[in-house]
Amino acid sequence: MKKIFTILIVLLLIFSNVVYGDSLDKGLRAVLLGEYETGEILYSYNIDSPVEIASITKLMTYLVTMDMVSKGKVSLDDVITIGEEPPKIGGSTFNLKKGEKIKLKTLLQSIIVASANDSCVAIAEYIAGSEKEFVKLMNKKAKEIGLKNYNFINSNGLPEGNEQNRMTVRDIFKLTRYILDKYPQILDISKMYKINVPFRDYVKENTNPLLREIDGVDGLKTGYTDKAGYCLVSTVRVPKTEDNDKSFRLIGIIMGASSEEERKNKSIGLIYHGIRNYVKNQILSKDEAIEKIHIENAKDPEVELFPVENVYLLRRRDKNIKKEIVLNREIRAPINKGEKLGKVTIYKDGNKIREVDLIVKRNVYRVDFWFYLRKILTQLVP
Repeated sequence: MKKIFTILIVLLLIFSNVVYGDSLDKGLRAVLLGEYETGEILYSYNIDSPVEIASITKLMTYLVTMDMVSKGKVSLDDVITIGEEPPKIGGSTFNLKKGEKIKLKTLLQSIIVASANDSCVAIAEYIAGSEKEFVKLMNKKAKEIGLKNYNFINSNGLPEGNEQNRMTVRDIFKLTRYILDKYPQILDISKMYKINVPFRDYVKENTNPLLREIDGVDGLKTGYTDKAGYCLVSTVRVPKTEDNDKSFRLIGIIMGASSEEERKNKSIGLIYHGIRNYVKNQILSKDEAIEKIHIENAKDPEVELFPVENVYLLRRRDKNIKKEIVLNREIRAPINKGEKLGKVTIYKDGNKIREVDLIVKRNVYRVDFWFYLRKILTQLVP
């Protein structure tokens, strides 16, 4: 029944104005849809205004922790002993108990899958000695990776009085791309349908509502506070198909939905907007000639030009890509294999996207005196 309902929602989204972006942002505080590989933003609303991010915070907590792992300062197999005063925190928790021993990797799973607030504090205290010192690392890392407008005050995103962690959606997108690039193993956690820790009698479903709704969704993080509203950073791998030459990954960000249901439906609409309207096509192949030119003084004057690299571009299905070829001013033999003879410029939506060199794939030899003599004699002698 759930699947049937989801299919109906998807069909409604596909054949309604939502797909075309008319109401993707209605009632929300900020929205972004982008491609992971290139960072291209495909749809956006209010992405440069700082907003409360709630448990989206935990992406930065994950990043700082994994940096410490990669530097050898801690290990995912480290066993953390919960102190005399276990974190007493509201919201989603891992129900940590005094003196309990838990591996770091299990705590990380709990913050990504179950959004466990107490696990964040336990990790922060283990790595930095205190949550306060860990937050310094979070803000330092944000600056290091080029984020522009952010403020972290704790490791889990819960309110502290009137203050909460804040970021722009543009910066959330940058942070997400950075994590997926440096620590793609986060997807092994975020795609888990649930976290099950038998020795603790702990089972929690993944908070991400899209995992069982859209094929290819494998992350990433939910969030909620009264100020932030219902938030979701989702990501999906769009597969290669008959009209999609290469798979690509979309990142969707929804901030400030009024309910869990709105968060889910708006996120489905955003992701399907990308899936339905965009494809990644091969624009150039280094194995296919793009131009043939005539070189007057060459023994074999018809010469093919090839792009020096393969080029794939994400484009809207209803938009065309324009290619413009410019050759070198004087092209005469001899020419060495691999020599550049021109370039092709690629335009998308009227904007120059790429320039790619054009080369020859064989040696082009110049005609000599004996070649001309043989040619003349051939014409004279019947």
